[in-house]
Amino acid sequence: MAEDWGHQTNLEVIERLIRLEDRFLVDAGCGSGELSRELAARGASVLGIEPDPVQADINAKAEATPNVGFVQAGAGAIPVEPGSVDGVIFSNSLHHVPAIHYRQVFQEMRRVLTKRGFVYVQEPVANGSHQYAIELFHDETEVRLQAYRALVELAMPRFARMREVYYDVDHTYRDFEEFADHYCLLSYNNYTESDVRNDKVKRRFESCANSHGSFTITQPMRVNLYMQPLL
Repeated sequence: MAEDWGHQTNLEVIERLIRLEDRFLVDAGCGSGELSRELAARGASVLGIEPDPVQADINAKAEATPNVGFVQAGAGAIPVEPGSVDGVIFSNSLHHVPAIHYRQVFQEMRRVLTKRGFVYVQEPVANGSHQYAIELFHDETEVRLQAYRALVELAMPRFARMREVYYDVDHTYRDFEEFADHYCLLSYNNYTESDVRNDKVKRRFESCANSHGSFTITQPMRVNLYMQPLL
């Protein structure tokens, strides 16, 4: 049965659901590596994999962080030994995997995980004020549905246990420029800067004004945690 945890941060949910200390984790689709570094700060050893060559190059040149490594790789071919990984985390990244590769991705999970390993899939749900603010330039409704179908059809049969948790994350921005800057810096998406910086998007964003003079948009989230891979 799905659980509703109300307002949380993504990191709070991770810490409630899984033990991080002394574990070897793969951060799949790690982006800038922020989560990889947070996991390492909590006692994990982390390999951040990123298929986007632009972001992967930035990660390779960044200042080193203890117990964190970065490589350019996709989740269908993780450069680790079989049975060596305690957990693979997809943080807002599974829906970026082309649907034709999902079967290979979950076969790879079976290869890399230990007998008590887990797959942690954090995905944004396509509704709420966040969806309203971004859908004019970045509507991921269909790819997120494809990702969820892949979990049901390909992940669930491969694991003995599963938990599903829903919660909400608030994102606060000083103004429209800060919001637009954030989305324009993401190199792995296929919209243009002019798609983001236009009056229609700005009006939707500004409808999310809060009582403090800034702007808060709410993103509903879902986590599917798969535990104990089946042989």
